[in-house]
Amino acid sequence: MPESFTSSELAVAQKRLADYVLDQAHNIERRLYFGWEPAGDAPEKYKDLCEAFAASQKDGHPLPVSNENSSSVVFGSPDVNMAYRYVHDVAHVEQGLSFSSPDEFELARWLMRRFERAGFSRNDLEWHLFEADAVGQVMFYAVTRQYVGDQLQFALDCVRHGLNTGIYLELERQR
Repeated sequence: MPESFTSSELAVAQKRLADYVLDQAHNIERRLYFGWEPAGDAPEKYKDLCEAFAASQKDGHPLPVSNENSSSVVFGSPDVNMAYRYVHDVAHVEQGLSFSSPDEFELARWLMRRFERAGFSRNDLEWHLFEADAVGQVMFYAVTRQYVGDQLQFALDCVRHGLNTGIYLELERQR
């Protein structure tokens, strides 16, 4: 695990993550014939997501994805974070995985395997950032029933100190 890295190494890692996410999102968009749009009222329940997904399939309108908590993100920008939410939400529906903590964890592992098949490994800073975002946030929510406040800071803490300490530090920030 890379405990130290430069700001330029972080910027390169975020750029590679952004490129990966946007590539995945655009591939899905081409396959499904609908994209995504930021929304303050995006589906918050699995049933609602499935209904929104079906409606997007039927009429081609973009799938609404949450635009909340996107000011400080692992993927470099709020726009890329919302593209990741699209990838994540589509995977929920296509994999038949609900918003329960066990299903969220299974989905995070599925997303990690896809990321690894794209050529990223534990030797890459990107891998650790993605793990913190995908797996770490699921673990944090399972413990607290709250969302991570500053996603980038959370990921950096997880990369530098491990998931356990990263989760603990976020708990302390939210007290």
